[in-house]
Amino acid sequence: MIRDEVLGLCELTNDLLYHKIPKDKVSLYIEESLEIGKSAAQAYKGMDIIEVCKESGVEIQFLKESKKTYGVSFRAHVEMSQKQTKIWIYEGSLDDLAKNSKFAGRKSISYQDALRIHLSHEFFHYLEFKQDRFVSAILPKIVPFQVFGLKIERSINRCSEIAAHGFAKELLQLEELPNIYDYIYLINSGQMKQEHFFDMIRSYEKILEKSVT
Repeated sequence: MIRDEVLGLCELTNDLLYHKIPKDKVSLYIEESLEIGKSAAQAYKGMDIIEVCKESGVEIQFLKESKKTYGVSFRAHVEMSQKQTKIWIYEGSLDDLAKNSKFAGRKSISYQDALRIHLSHEFFHYLEFKQDRFVSAILPKIVPFQVFGLKIERSINRCSEIAAHGFAKELLQLEELPNIYDYIYLINSGQMKQEHFFDMIRSYEKILEKSVT
């Protein structure tokens, strides 16, 4: 199994401002984000996320084909407003993910498993919106640059994604953060070499060893 913190770093490195984060603060952003997500899941422990969505007034819409942006297929996304929240689920992409989820001793997940993972993830973003408490805004901002001596502060937006992974893991009692399945899919579909994945994991372990919370 891969530690939550390492899979959290897999997400954090996708942030445009990742390289501006002080090296000794990397673990802080990951651990705080995970804690926020897992803590939020406590209120829904033992509940079915599909029923949670219904009871919360969150509409679930299913589409056969995946939405694509720059060649990337989406599996789910949420649209939120003060009047209505809707989670869009792309059945074809979820089914493809489930069929390519077996790897390195891990059992494959079902379509229903993939569905609940993605609903949980998007529901967490709904909670952020509803409570007007976005994880990326809660955690310390960084100063990536200065203009005429004026410090420009920016949030680390991927912290919200890490928290959503933590929420899904805690709610569904998963063994690992669910973004592991994104990498398994890339490997099984030939878009990423297995050796590259394990090299990346080892390098991220070393980064976290040097980061102090």
